Amino acid sequence: MSTTEDILRELFSQLPKVKDSNDNEFEVKFNWGNQDDLNLFLSQLKKTVKYPLIWLVDGTDNITAIPSTIERKIKLFVAKQSIHKTNTNPIVWDSEFKNTLNPLLDNIVTAFTKCDLTFIKDDSYSVKRDANYSGKDVISTTIDPWNVIIFECDLTIYPNKCMNKIKF
Repeated sequence: MSTTEDILRELFSQLPKVKDSNDNEFEVKFNWGNQDDLNLFLSQLKKTVKYPLIWLVDGTDNITAIPSTIERKIKLFVAKQSIHKTNTNPIVWDSEFKNTLNPLLDNIVTAFTKCDLTFIKDDSYSVKRDANYSGKDVISTTIDPWNVIIFECDLTIYPNKCMNKIKF
């Protein structure tokens, strides 16, 4: 049986590259786990590009056999390493959220709604933006300072359906 992690990995592999404020393009990285997994992932990629990153926080899949569904409270950290650690929010918002993180979040929501495999309960989700985030939430401390969007929703996954190719 497919897991949430398997399905999201396949879904997010369709995400287009994202641009930074200098028009450089980057592949989106996706991974999941707890705090130790996150810091191991980040430390292993020291010499390579590790952002932008979508990090799925550990959770529980609630499975129904008939019809086959997986329900899960999803918490995603949509992150970019902060290049403006000493700047105020307007500068960070204009250069990193506006150019990179907000468009990436839009693509994530598009992927969830157009893949024909996932359904956001009540079409409702929460979003929190945090500049120079260092882990004041479930993920306790990141080894890199982030600009991050924390996305949460109740997601229903239909693992036996075929995933649509998404046009962004």
